[in-house]
Amino acid sequence: MGDLGAELVRRARAVGMMLVWRAQSRSTRRVLVTGGRTEDSRGSVLSGQGLQIVTPDGRTVLASRDGFDPDPTLALLDRTIAAATRGGPLGLHRQRVPEMPALSAREIPEGLEAFDRIDPTAAARRLAEIESEIAASVPGVTLRLSFQAEVDAWRILRSDGTDVLYAAPRCTLRVTATSGGDRERHSVAAAVAGPDPALPWSDGPAALLVRRGTAAAELARALPDAPPHPAGTFPLVIDYALAKGLAHEAFGHAAEADGFRSSILARDGRFLAGQTVGAGHVSIVDEPVRGDYAWQPFSANGLRRERATIVDHGRLADALSDPWSAEPGGVRLTGAERAESYRHAPIPRMSNIRIEVDGALPAPGAFDEYGPGELRDLLDRAGILRRHPRIAFLSGYSGGQVNTATGDFVFHCKAIHALGREGTRLHRPAIFSGSMLGALGAIREALGPLLLDAIGTCGKLGQSVPSSGGSHYFLVLDPDPSFRLGGS
Repeated sequence: MGDLGAELVRRARAVGMMLVWRAQSRSTRRVLVTGGRTEDSRGSVLSGQGLQIVTPDGRTVLASRDGFDPDPTLALLDRTIAAATRGGPLGLHRQRVPEMPALSAREIPEGLEAFDRIDPTAAARRLAEIESEIAASVPGVTLRLSFQAEVDAWRILRSDGTDVLYAAPRCTLRVTATSGGDRERHSVAAAVAGPDPALPWSDGPAALLVRRGTAAAELARALPDAPPHPAGTFPLVIDYALAKGLAHEAFGHAAEADGFRSSILARDGRFLAGQTVGAGHVSIVDEPVRGDYAWQPFSANGLRRERATIVDHGRLADALSDPWSAEPGGVRLTGAERAESYRHAPIPRMSNIRIEVDGALPAPGAFDEYGPGELRDLLDRAGILRRHPRIAFLSGYSGGQVNTATGDFVFHCKAIHALGREGTRLHRPAIFSGSMLGALGAIREALGPLLLDAIGTCGKLGQSVPSSGGSHYFLVLDPDPSFRLGGS
């Protein structure tokens, strides 16, 4: 494959074209268990290459093909160069050819050979054991457990001599609990992630999944009997998973430089760096974290991905940019471009995004030790219940969307708990909606250390990539008319 890449680079240079060559090989193994029986067990491999040709006058053409056979690949390069050469009559947009620093680097974690030794039958047995342990504690719910292990390897060459290679291992254990009977049904999910394919057999992660799965099952069983929460504006507590959703959907996508023509964080296509968008003790940071579910050390153009402080103590600072969007957006190049596969065009995306708050109050112990009662006691000790005798706790994140042009968001949580001096009460989940600027400005306190293992899938322009992030254990938002909870 290295010889093929070198020949592609040589041919592109010979005709004065810039080439970016992206070679990918992704192998995935997935096992699904329901009711103690294997419902699905499959493996898949995706491999191929993408070619990006840029002419001296700034016209770009992309092409891709499966596999790495030399002759068809070289023929594809010739056709791609010919199409780029005819870019004017074809109506291709012309843009200044960006300058990109050359880089030669490798990021290959150790132990990847263990992925080849995964035994799906043993994995199914282990999932059945975990399912049985959860079911014994919480009867009357339907459980579905899955294990997925994946290695996503990329090599990126550019005609300026850039040559980067990395492999991203990611494994997940998931459980979904669904309430049974004739009542309204609710499903609640929980997950644990890590880079090691021994995840199901590792004591710590397996025990954490049992704990989270048991809590999910108990919540799914209780929700059908829970009343709806009143609609209105209330003081709120959100956990780190919902905080990740707020950072990702509301600010991360709005800070992607390829969307500045219609972003609330930009004007006339330029990022509003320095503008106040939140409380002065609140920051939003995106950066790759080694071993994380969404780890990606290099961009899809062969740049080192950099830490981007999108909001720095309440003010806009960095954007998520690629070589083609940084200069037009008036921002520095952060190497934020990602692609779902070699078949896709790279676009600015997030990796691990989180909300950080100065002076976070202590929350001893692990996050999963805090149920609604323990959180109520924590808020009481911190004096927050003196300021707000009743607080709505939005637990978990179940998706949402944001209009990045207006900053309006709609999020879904797993449940709502009313917390007060008299105790706690469970309510069914309701829509959390409003203005992203209002929500970020309303963050008053944070409790606990940063926790960044909230995982998900980020969709944009038809592409899906892994996402992750979080915040402190809990964030406290003072009531503000710019956001509200739904209800009946």
